[in-house]
Amino acid sequence: MSLDFEIKRSGLSISTSSFDAFCEEIKRNDNKIEGHPLRGWMKKKSPALLKGWQKRYFMLIENPQDKGWKLVYFDNDKTDTRPNGAFDVSTITSIQQVSKKEFTIHFPGRKLELKVKPQEVYQQWINTLNELRSATNVERTKRQLSVEQDVKLSNESPIKMPSNHKVVDNLTVQQAQVQKERQRNSILIEQSKESKKKKEKESLTQLSNEKMIELVGLKEFIKNMNEQFIYQRMIYGYLGKRSKGKVKYFQKRWFILVSAKPLYSDYNDERILTEAQLPTWLELDTITYFQEKEEGKPPKAKGDVSMIDCQEIIMKDMSKSKESGFTFKLNMGDRLYHLMADTEQERKKWQSALSLSMRTTKEIHNPLKIKIKKNIDPIIQLYDEEPQLIARREKMKAKLEKDVSQILNQEDQDLAILLKQLSEVRQDMLESMQACIVKDPQRKDIIKEYTDIYHEKICDRISAFWDLHYKQMQSPELLLLAQWLNDYLNQMKDFFNDDRIIFGVRVLLNIYVNRSLENLESVLNSIIDQEKTQEPIFNDQQLLITQTPVDLFKIINEGFDMAYKLCPCKETSLKLGGFGKTILQQYQYGIQEMIDEIQLSTPKLVAICNNTLALHDNTKNYSKVIQQGGNLNEEESERVFDCQKITKNFVQIANSCRDKIFFSYFSRVGTHFKKSFLELQIIDTLKVIIEPATETLSQLHDSFSRKLWKQLLDTIVLYYFNQFIISCGKAKKENQKEFTSKLENDKEILVQELETFIFEKQLLASLKPFDDMINFINEDSLSILDPCKSLRVYFGRAFSEKTIKTIMCLRFDLDKEKKKETIEICKNLIEDINKSEPVEHQSRLMDVLGQEEEENADQSLNQQLQQIQQQENRRADIFLDFHNDDQLQIPEPQEQRSSMEKKEFIDEGYLNKKKPKQKGWDYRYFRIRKGYMYWYINANSREAQNKINLQSVDEVIANTQKPANFKILLEDQKVYKFKTQSKEECELWVKTILREQNQLDSTIITIEAIKIGNGKKAIIQDYDEMARKERQLQKQEERKRKRIERENEIKRKQQEQKMLQQQQLKELGDKPKAHQVEVFEQQSDPVMKQQLYYQDYSQKQSTSCWTQFLIALGIERPK
Repeated sequence: MSLDFEIKRSGLSISTSSFDAFCEEIKRNDNKIEGHPLRGWMKKKSPALLKGWQKRYFMLIENPQDKGWKLVYFDNDKTDTRPNGAFDVSTITSIQQVSKKEFTIHFPGRKLELKVKPQEVYQQWINTLNELRSATNVERTKRQLSVEQDVKLSNESPIKMPSNHKVVDNLTVQQAQVQKERQRNSILIEQSKESKKKKEKESLTQLSNEKMIELVGLKEFIKNMNEQFIYQRMIYGYLGKRSKGKVKYFQKRWFILVSAKPLYSDYNDERILTEAQLPTWLELDTITYFQEKEEGKPPKAKGDVSMIDCQEIIMKDMSKSKESGFTFKLNMGDRLYHLMADTEQERKKWQSALSLSMRTTKEIHNPLKIKIKKNIDPIIQLYDEEPQLIARREKMKAKLEKDVSQILNQEDQDLAILLKQLSEVRQDMLESMQACIVKDPQRKDIIKEYTDIYHEKICDRISAFWDLHYKQMQSPELLLLAQWLNDYLNQMKDFFNDDRIIFGVRVLLNIYVNRSLENLESVLNSIIDQEKTQEPIFNDQQLLITQTPVDLFKIINEGFDMAYKLCPCKETSLKLGGFGKTILQQYQYGIQEMIDEIQLSTPKLVAICNNTLALHDNTKNYSKVIQQGGNLNEEESERVFDCQKITKNFVQIANSCRDKIFFSYFSRVGTHFKKSFLELQIIDTLKVIIEPATETLSQLHDSFSRKLWKQLLDTIVLYYFNQFIISCGKAKKENQKEFTSKLENDKEILVQELETFIFEKQLLASLKPFDDMINFINEDSLSILDPCKSLRVYFGRAFSEKTIKTIMCLRFDLDKEKKKETIEICKNLIEDINKSEPVEHQSRLMDVLGQEEEENADQSLNQQLQQIQQQENRRADIFLDFHNDDQLQIPEPQEQRSSMEKKEFIDEGYLNKKKPKQKGWDYRYFRIRKGYMYWYINANSREAQNKINLQSVDEVIANTQKPANFKILLEDQKVYKFKTQSKEECELWVKTILREQNQLDSTIITIEAIKIGNGKKAIIQDYDEMARKERQLQKQEERKRKRIERENEIKRKQQEQKMLQQQQLKELGDKPKAHQVEVFEQQSDPVMKQQLYYQDYSQKQSTSCWTQFLIALGIERPK
């Protein structure tokens, strides 16, 4: 095809300005070239077995040199398609009509089977082919004779001549393209004529813009709004839009676009138009175009173009164009929109408005998902007008101070007015900062100006109001102010960090909690006092309880609910965790003090003991409430509430009550074991001990009652074996079997009487000394080691060498040497066990189990003082550790992703592409836009052939053997291969693709908060702190004074008791008889004896419970 024709063709494909001249030229060309014969679509049967019929485009081409004709076929009817094959018509041997739509053309060596319909076209093809093959031409006749000879030879030869119709010469290819071009031009001429006529008709009937606005339904919409506001955001008018069909021409359409922000530089306001304000069919920053209908009828919307997808606006150079209008293009990535304005001024107007709309819609649909509510452009324009920094800051300060003064125009008479005005300031500042942060680049300088003016104004107003009204502010007002500050902190955390805000929130909540605790102190004391006066009641399980758990946690839960309702934030949960902790610790301290110092009735002790279970469960539930309410983790919840410590304190209170209950019923168990061992009647003793306590212990929770019964059993076993060992030293030879028999019988009695109160496993463990003692007094020397070890472990260090010697007095079956040997073996065993015990157990002063000792009255004073000290230690363990936690937690600055160095990249150009399972290379034009790699037939193509989503690219691999090649491997294992012109170009493409991937994987817009507020005065100051600390010191002094008075009172009573005992012993003589000592003991002060016993019994030791009872018996002395 000639170069001149190509130039003319390209000019025709893009221009509509010279239709008449072009049509005349085409006519002249048609007169020079012979009229074209038949052409069209037919189905060709493939010679392969499985391919069947294939649709192909056939043409008859004449060779101008030898006047010969060829039957040429293509895959399609496009002008730039190369023929698939060509058959010389002169070589046709015959044409066979197979059916009404199928015929076969026979060539030497092969046949061509074709289908075509309708019947007229079918017959036309056969007639034309027959006419051309029978043409009378001398050279053609000679060629025909040559062909006939070839046919004869091929028929005689067993091997047919192969057909070379697939090889098409260049002349035939050129002639085929010329014929196709003629066909396309003839169609273009007709359509161009019609387009011209239509354009002339449209120019006569074109409606005005005002009429179009009315017809599309925007007139009422504009009337209901501020006309200037809406018109400054609209652009509309007639533009030519190029068709997207095969024949390109421009069609007049009416276009309209409405933007969220003003589109013209001569007008600016700070408002944002929203989608909700528009008609339902209209979208913000989206071009909608209409086609006119008959006059008076609403036009039809033909489509829309969203500016969020527009990548660039391309202004066409009209100096080199033959088009009559002024064209610009919208590049949408996968499509180009060609639009034509009538004048250059109109084109510039559209280009400016659409560029602003592109920026606006990208800000509105920002990656941070921030909803923009303010147009910050006027303020930025004002700021950027001044070239000097100082001048622009002064100008900005005057503007912002004026704006904030218009909002803060009322006196702060109460908190509601203050918060209402500050909320308006906060909202305006937030909207301005959000609009600045989505700018490209981000306008942090404007954010800093708003921080310096707006934020400081907010801080000053709050501080002034607090200093003036803090004493009169009620608890709900403290919470409302704290909530406002917390919301303010959360809204501004992406823009600036001011530690004064979080400090103010914590101080307000701290003041609220402390004031609430002071107000609740009398209520809490009344709840503790109710434990003294309130009679216990039975619950559904017939257990004695009081209303304390309900009343106590009603206060705590209501305090949390009210605070969290008014100030639902994490800081509230943290402070209210300390609030609940302090109330519970105050209750625990008061109850423990009451248990230690007041003789409560047994039912009340039972009720307090049962209450600890409900209090324990409620404590766990409250810990979950504060954890869920403030979204705290377990570590944070435990730090502020300390649930483990509180529950441990409740267990301690329950143990104290249980010990008191035990003492009230079982303090004189030892008096029932004064008789000799063989005279003891265990069944009668159990009845005397158990019957008085059975009813009361049944009102105690099962977990506590079983521990009491187990404790009673251990006490009985202790006294029982103490009397057994004492009796061994006085036993006679005939008593050995009686001792063994009694041990067996008494064990069975204990099992029968106590199996309903104690779990079987615990019961058998407590009665194990019976079996060990039976073995000890009956086994030989070697077999006695196991029971000796068990008894030593059971009774502790009190089971000593002297104890063994006393028991061996019962072994009349052994001679003296054997006894000595057995005692020596047991002694060595006990020494080994003593060495293996911890050091703290070795420092005790102990006596021997089974030895009768006189009570040392001189130790009573020290024991009483030790009791007081232990009670104080128990209460001090329940300390009040709620302190102000006002240490600021400074947030760590956000890490910024390091930006890539600016390097050279390439994002569009020609590449050779080979798709999967393709042998040849395709030469295509590529563009990389918004995470996609598009390719087109050429640089002028409007629509992309296909695209690759770069997010689905697994790897980009350069070819080491061929440096100019690279390939893209997708996640679905599909591979695309590319070939560039050089190694350097290949590297640029690879770097560009990797950069686009990195941009997709990283945050497009990052926000770094500005650090402010260092060294400035706190917004909220705790003026109650000094008075609160003074009240706490007074309470500590009062507790200390009471403790000293109590110690002095105990000392005084002890001195009086000691002097009374000495006087009475003096009157009895130097050696009083046993019954006189017993009467004297019974006449002693029962309260003092109870305190002494409880002090001895309640010592916390890490040895077995037997050691505690040995202390109570005086067998072992405490430190």
